[in-house]
Amino acid sequence: MENLPVIRLLFNHRYLLLLLLLTGAVFFKGVTPSFSSDDFVHLENNIHFKNLAEASEVFITPYGREYRPLVRLSLWLNHQMGDTALAYKLSNLLMHLLCVVLLYGIMLRLGVAKTTALIASSIFALHPIHTTSVHFILGRTDLVAAVFYLATLYCVAGWKQSPRLGQQLITLLWFVAALLSKELSITLPAMMLAILLLQRQSLAFMPMFRTALSLWPYALLALIYLFARIYQWKSMDAAVAVYTDFSPLNILTNYAEWAFALLYPFDLYVAREWQLLHTQLFVALTVIACLSILAISAYIWRPTACRLVRSPLLWLGVIWILVTLVPMTGGNSHRWYLYLPSAGLSLIFATLWPATSGIRRTLLNLLLVIILLIYSGETLRQSFIWHEQSQINERLLSAAETHELRQHEVIAIANMPFGYQSAFLFTHSSFEEALRVRYGHSPRIEVLSYMNLDTQNSLALSHSGNEISFGITPNAYRYFRLPNQQIFFAKPDIFTQGATTLRIDQLDTTGRITAYSLLLPEQYQTPVYYFDGERFIRLSASASE
Repeated sequence: MENLPVIRLLFNHRYLLLLLLLTGAVFFKGVTPSFSSDDFVHLENNIHFKNLAEASEVFITPYGREYRPLVRLSLWLNHQMGDTALAYKLSNLLMHLLCVVLLYGIMLRLGVAKTTALIASSIFALHPIHTTSVHFILGRTDLVAAVFYLATLYCVAGWKQSPRLGQQLITLLWFVAALLSKELSITLPAMMLAILLLQRQSLAFMPMFRTALSLWPYALLALIYLFARIYQWKSMDAAVAVYTDFSPLNILTNYAEWAFALLYPFDLYVAREWQLLHTQLFVALTVIACLSILAISAYIWRPTACRLVRSPLLWLGVIWILVTLVPMTGGNSHRWYLYLPSAGLSLIFATLWPATSGIRRTLLNLLLVIILLIYSGETLRQSFIWHEQSQINERLLSAAETHELRQHEVIAIANMPFGYQSAFLFTHSSFEEALRVRYGHSPRIEVLSYMNLDTQNSLALSHSGNEISFGITPNAYRYFRLPNQQIFFAKPDIFTQGATTLRIDQLDTTGRITAYSLLLPEQYQTPVYYFDGERFIRLSASASE
């Protein structure tokens, strides 16, 4: 009988449980035992603690430009569960499911009907933009922050008029935990205020002022945190420069790219390919799609348009997306930044769906089913990509156990496998860190060039003296890129990298490299390896010495 309330609760939300099972199923294929890319950077710096007392140092010792102690602590805790990535990726998936539950709970507390909240939550749960956050262990940062961010707002949504001391303390606990997870949490006071104003539905100045004033402890903590981080960053200008371009053009460009990523349900790599190869057709299809969406929207919501425009929940969803992205507007438009902001789509839909009836509701339901099927299929497809990426990663690292490349102090590698389709393999210095994590030692690796992989990766190779040439046929997934991450070029060019020179010999119609050459200096002593699409191979002595 003691468990009866729990059973009743589970029964009342049984369809939410089915949604969680479906979400787990479409993501599960990507839950693999292999680490990848920048995972190794964070593993190398966060799994060496011997006990909890040592691990607690993460709260007083910043890691590079970041101060995210709860994320670092979670990595150490996962390491105690085993040496493979399974515990890490299962934890990521469970955190995603918890975020779905919290978002569902927030909507219920905001007065959204149970069925509407469930349907709206499914958009967040199954959105393919989340595959990187769930399957990439580095995506843990957004997941941990989102859990505490949503937990804070769930508490705030339950405050009603005057929260008790216990409610304030619990909310403050989640708020501080969010700040200790990721910088985007400085936007929490703004979203807390938005939720309180929505519930109290008063835009008179004095009630708004009193509501804002009630949040002063949270605003003060956020300001202290912000000033502390700015002070920390002052000594590392170069490290944070890439995140501090707050020019209007960069901000507008980022928001435009994020909007496309949120609304476009298919593979973004293929979309980029179409944009480059068939620019006019891509623009035409985009315009047709936008006009079609506008026409369908006008038909479905024309009778209730005036009421919708005045809906606080609709504007909460819009504000949610815009505000939660503000801290990232000075950097790049990485798709994993959209994890928490994408919850705003659910809030918008929770406004739009109840505003229909009759044939309009039937049409909207049909469109919703199609969208969710596309979301599920695309998320499942990307999970299979991460599964294949894991196998490639494991094969390369296992081969390195007996490979002679680990016997050197310094090596150079051309065509370092950067990623497999849309999943990351060895970006930046992560192959070096992967070898250290796995075998305790690695040579110092100079990356001469990168290569992104597809299912087939036929590579042409020729060398004469100290010049080595490579060629491929690029596509949406398969392409060369320089160590500075550049993929597209206006014309063939020459780049100097330390003692070596990289010469772009030929570009395709989109500006991607189809052929390039490495020119090594005379008496070049560093062993040179290249990746041929399957394995690392050492260049013959005549080419590298």
